[in-house]
Amino acid sequence: MNKGARVLIIDDERSIRKLLDINLSTQGFAVCLAKTGKEGLLLFNSFRPDIVILDLHLPDINGDEVLAQIKTRASVPVIILTVKNADSDKIALLDAGADDYITKPFSPDELAARIRVALRHSLNLKEEPIFRHGRIKIDFSLRGLEIDNEPVKLTNTEFDLLKALVQNAGKIVTQKQLLKEIWGPESTTQTHYLRIYFSQLRKKLDKYKLANIIITEPGIGYRLDLQSTN
Repeated sequence: MNKGARVLIIDDERSIRKLLDINLSTQGFAVCLAKTGKEGLLLFNSFRPDIVILDLHLPDINGDEVLAQIKTRASVPVIILTVKNADSDKIALLDAGADDYITKPFSPDELAARIRVALRHSLNLKEEPIFRHGRIKIDFSLRGLEIDNEPVKLTNTEFDLLKALVQNAGKIVTQKQLLKEIWGPESTTQTHYLRIYFSQLRKKLDKYKLANIIITEPGIGYRLDLQSTN
C-alpha cells in the first residue's frame, strides 16, 4: 500500500530532508520536500500529500501553526518530528491534532513504519456503518459490538469510548480528547471517569481474551492495538 503514497516533509535541516528523501523514495513513496513552513503550506495545496512529516522548529512559522493550518484544510495524518520528550509536550501535540510524533534523533526505518501505520488507519478507519477487524465487528449505526459473532452488551459510555479508540486505532487519544468528546468540555479534568469506564470495558473484553487491545499510555491517554484481535 506504500507504492505511490505522497509524503510531504517539512524540515529546515537539509541532512534530514536528504536522508528521508532517499530512504522513503526507495520504499516506494513519492516524496516532496519543504524547508520552511510557508513553503510547506504552499506545497500542501499543490502536492496534495497523503501524509505530512512536520518538524516543529521551522525558521519562519512555528510548527504548531503549520499543524493547525494543515488540519483546517484536510484530514491528512501528520507525524511530528520533535526534540521534546516530556509527557506534557506530547499531550499538547496530540491535542493539537498530530496523529503521531517521533523524537529526534530517530531511525528512518522507524519513521517509515510509523508512516505505514498512519496511512493504513487513514485509509481503513474512516467513519463507516460497520467496522470489521479480525474477531471484532462494530455496527456504528446500531451501536453494537460483536466478538466471534457473539453480541457483547456495552453501556452507551463504554461504546462511545470504544468507538473513539477504533476511529483513531494505533494512535494515542489523550485523556482530554476523550473527556471532551464524551462528557463535554467542562469535564476535561475528570480523569477518574476514564479509569472507571475503561476498567469496565476491559472486563467485558477479557471474556474473549481481548482486554489487552486497550493500551494505557500513563499520564497521556489511551490507544487501541488492533494487532491483538486476530
